[in-house]
Amino acid sequence: MERVKGIEPSSSAWKAQARARILTDDEVRLIWKAAEANGAFGAIIRLCLLTAQRRTKVGAMRWSDVSVDGEWTVAVEAREKGTGGSLVLPDSAIAIIRSRPRIENSPYVFAGRGEGRFAGFSQGKTRFDAKLPAMPPWVLHDLRRTARSLMSRAGVRPEIAERVMGHVIGGVEGVYDRHSYREEKADALRRLAGVIDGIVSSRSEKVMALRKPAR
Repeated sequence: MERVKGIEPSSSAWKAQARARILTDDEVRLIWKAAEANGAFGAIIRLCLLTAQRRTKVGAMRWSDVSVDGEWTVAVEAREKGTGGSLVLPDSAIAIIRSRPRIENSPYVFAGRGEGRFAGFSQGKTRFDAKLPAMPPWVLHDLRRTARSLMSRAGVRPEIAERVMGHVIGGVEGVYDRHSYREEKADALRRLAGVIDGIVSSRSEKVMALRKPAR
């Protein structure tokens, strides 16, 4: 985050400000456009925003986790509290996944060294930032926070958005409500993808309008 006058970078107030960061529409547009031309890391960035999942979940995605009709079963680690479960992905996310090359002997959509999964987040982020115009510092988790906020903008009910995120639902509802919310989560992700598409395409549409010759 940018340093704020009177707040030291090591202070709890500065860290709290960093945890509250969401990307502006202009920042989403800049990051998305750069990500489109940035290979595997750029694909991970776009999927993090389109699915509201953590970078580690996207980076660990296996080909076998994604069905032929585009339903992603998010893997659950040992002792993990919760994940987004099964998510019916929007068309834009499916297209990104299907554009990835299949690496021989690797089960992962984003293959790493040997038979491992992608793990170069720090190096990838440093190289990616070098390609961006000047903007306030950001972290990959900001994509997840931004996606959650964009779902609210899209009219997704809070309890559905929280289930997409994989947050544990507490209280009596969390204990007794065993509904899968498959279609509700699918609708939430479609709405999210629609908002993102509107953000990404808005500037180019304005430019085209300005360039349109007068009759």
